[in-house]
Amino acid sequence: MTSQVKSEQPQKRSAISVDAWAVTLALLAALLVRAGVIKHVPW
Repeated sequence: MTSQVKSEQPQKRSAISVDAWAVTLALLAALLVRAGVIKHVPW
């Protein structure tokens, strides 16, 4: 006899999704370029 124990742990979800982090980072980078903190962006 085998008994399988399923341990269901609720997944921890962050308050901000990955997409929201990417948009926030892009806006912050744009703000730093606009303010002159970042002088050159090497594309």
